[in-house]
Amino acid sequence: MQLLLQLTPFQARASEYLQIRGLIDLACQTIASKIKGKSPREICNIFNIKSVFPPELDGETIAKRLQDSATCSSDKELPCSETPCLIQELEFEEKALQALDIVRCQEFTGYDPKVNAYTRTRFDIFNLAFFELDKESEFCRGPRLNMIPSPIRDSIVGSCVNVITLKVKESEVGFPIKVFGTVVARDQVDYRCVYLFRRERDDPQLITSADGKLTLMDPCRGLVPADRIYFEMNLKIVHDGGEVEDFSKGVIVFNRARLPNDKQTMGVSLNSYLSRVEVRCAYVVYPIEATIEVNILKGPCSVSRVAAWTTKNYEYSMDLYNSGGEAAAEIEAGGTVPLSRRVVAVPLGRKLVLLVTGRSVGDVFDKNVIAPLGRSTELMHYKLGSALVEVKLVWTAVMIKDVGDESLLM
Repeated sequence: MQLLLQLTPFQARASEYLQIRGLIDLACQTIASKIKGKSPREICNIFNIKSVFPPELDGETIAKRLQDSATCSSDKELPCSETPCLIQELEFEEKALQALDIVRCQEFTGYDPKVNAYTRTRFDIFNLAFFELDKESEFCRGPRLNMIPSPIRDSIVGSCVNVITLKVKESEVGFPIKVFGTVVARDQVDYRCVYLFRRERDDPQLITSADGKLTLMDPCRGLVPADRIYFEMNLKIVHDGGEVEDFSKGVIVFNRARLPNDKQTMGVSLNSYLSRVEVRCAYVVYPIEATIEVNILKGPCSVSRVAAWTTKNYEYSMDLYNSGGEAAAEIEAGGTVPLSRRVVAVPLGRKLVLLVTGRSVGDVFDKNVIAPLGRSTELMHYKLGSALVEVKLVWTAVMIKDVGDESLLM
């Protein structure tokens, strides 16, 4: 048994290096069968991994150490012990951890017919031996601005990213298509899942033509790029007969260093499986987040679209609500527009612009609402045709340090 455990990590590493698919599968299956259902500590015991992690560390700390120590290395360097030890004492443990990483990566390695190659379809920039890829980020939004001491700029992050659109640029099966699955973003905060799109098979979104936009959801918090943000696609299509096919799978990277000097937005595309999908992002300097609500005080009224952008960046807007060409539902007095997205990051010193389009009794309206930065909650009332509409804004910070007794990484 011990001999098998010693040989299998070497087989996994060698087969990965040589790209021998059958041997990779066999070695990974052997390791996977031994570690299935085991905790990080139990896995360390199976592979006799003792020198790398002191006994007092728990599984969560082990996973964090692997992440922290290897994040900066494209070669997935492994962590060293806090206490000095000989390199040869760590040799087997390091190889075992590398083998475990290969096993994890094999779980999401598959043949992509579009590029005619085996590709990894999930985030993998550091050793994943004990990293939970499906765990959602536990951080949330920051406090309202009136809770932050002045000057505000000293307490907020230097930048974040608005995800403007997620478009299906090309489809090899034509249109219309019914799309479901997930799109998640990962950043320097914790590299955990921040969902941008999530639909089940029985609730797909219909895309009728090229450049069709997938309806995005609000991320649980602002996306903060140290230099990169990773977008992980796992999109499928369901045919009328119920057959499901992989549509877009893989990882694309927003790298702020590649942002053109004269632009605030940039698109990154993924060519995979049956499609080309583009994510367009806006880079926001010294961001303040506005959470938006549109209420009908006097109605009825039908709102067909609500879009948002910021002053000096009119080129791209974020759809917060769009009836998609269908007749907009009539909203009675006291009702609220069902926004699919409610949060927009606004650069400090600029203004938020909202476009509200719709119809009231006998009138069509197309109103631009310009909102300067507030300190907490702002209520603005507008006459749109015969309807009276209230726009409610709650201004919050994207944090970098503690405020009072509340520890806020963001």
